[in-house]
Amino acid sequence: MRTVVGRAPVRIDLAGGTIDLWPIPHTLPEATTVNVALDLPAVVRVEPLAGAGGTVKGEVEVESLDAKVRARVASAAADPATVDPSVRLLLRAVAAIAPEGGLAVRASTTSPQGAGLGGSSALLACAMATLGHAVGRPRPLEDVRRLAQDVETAMLRAPTGYQDYYPPLFGGCLALTGRIGGVAVEPLPVDLAALGRRLRLVYTGVPHHSGITNWGVMRAYFDGEARTVDALAEIADVSARVARALRAGDLDAALALVVAEGAIRVRMAPGVSTPEIAALDAAVRAAGALGTKVCGAGGGGCVLVVLRDDREPPGLASALRSAGGRPIDVRLVPQGFALAEGA
Repeated sequence: MRTVVGRAPVRIDLAGGTIDLWPIPHTLPEATTVNVALDLPAVVRVEPLAGAGGTVKGEVEVESLDAKVRARVASAAADPATVDPSVRLLLRAVAAIAPEGGLAVRASTTSPQGAGLGGSSALLACAMATLGHAVGRPRPLEDVRRLAQDVETAMLRAPTGYQDYYPPLFGGCLALTGRIGGVAVEPLPVDLAALGRRLRLVYTGVPHHSGITNWGVMRAYFDGEARTVDALAEIADVSARVARALRAGDLDAALALVVAEGAIRVRMAPGVSTPEIAALDAAVRAAGALGTKVCGAGGGGCVLVVLRDDREPPGLASALRSAGGRPIDVRLVPQGFALAEGA
């Protein structure tokens, strides 16, 4: 095998989150999710595992550089519960892609923990794609997506959607439509720099827990609770309109719909918004922003702030600080997973 380094962005979900949770897409007339790749990369390095006598066969070492945790196991088949939670996904990735072991996987992330930006999914997808190249068995990116979603679902023992894996692997601004047999992936013709100038991203400082929130929404939806059923139908309709507006190059219309989707999401189920998120929304609107939208499943994490045009209102920065938010630079990127050898 060879030493390989992979890099993948995270995502901002513009509209249509939650309706990508299987099997919800198959219960709606149209289930389109729109998102965009954000340059807060996950970076994974895969290298031969060396010992005193040369390369070590079978063993696996996994390391989270962020958590400063390293674990070494006898084989990729080791029970993930025997290692620290911060490296369990990495061990699962090795078991799925390179079960023969004899390698080390070292990973770092840029996205804050629990930010609602799909950071763990980006890390997992990056790890699996990088591992495939390192052991000489690269997989098509759509295969990586399916495997990563299955692995993360098994690990979390909770629902996962498909949208979190696409921007890390494919990049750009995407419309993802769930259909029988798979997901239709449409790159949208969006000026990413222009879109980025209209967006601000704020981390609330409170990590969210998407598995719990997603399960609550899914249970309410399939139990037929009217508030959740109606909200998801509205979200599906608005998200499809966001995709149409972006195809037509109408950024004003698309972003107004993003804010509208955010308002629907807040009333979809308990826990999507929080007092901190509500205060942030009020503060930025008072400062002149168009509005906000929670990222991911909500309940904490990041909030997307949408501007009326590409000029930031003079009082916006102080409004963000007063609400306790931590701004994150918005750099939207066309590139998904990328590879570099020996870095």
